[in-house]
Amino acid sequence: MQEESGESGTGPAAGPGRAWLISASVVIIAFGFASAVMWESAWLVFAGGDELPLPAAVFAAYSSCGPLAALLALVIGWLRFNGGQRGSALKWMIAIPVVWLIGLLGWLAALQAFCGGALVCAA
Repeated sequence: MQEESGESGTGPAAGPGRAWLISASVVIIAFGFASAVMWESAWLVFAGGDELPLPAAVFAAYSSCGPLAALLALVIGWLRFNGGQRGSALKWMIAIPVVWLIGLLGWLAALQAFCGGALVCAA
């Protein structure tokens, strides 16, 4: 007689359910749309002149990548969820935009501390 202790491997998969990923997806999509505001300022920096300093160009490019981070988080999260790795799906979905945001805020804090808030430190 076979025991019904759940050792047969037919039990529910470990990790968050589909409702958690759908909720996180809504938040990540909102984050992507909210971070798309940075595109306008990036275009203004690139259209500002012919001689664009490298730190300003890199900051403008990085700051406009928020929607890309959101899209990457959605794709990786749902691929991991559908691949059976539910435990890490939600972690990846949250971690990618948070890492982008921490990088952006860190860069802004460094500019404030060392350059007085200007994009390029005056020599």
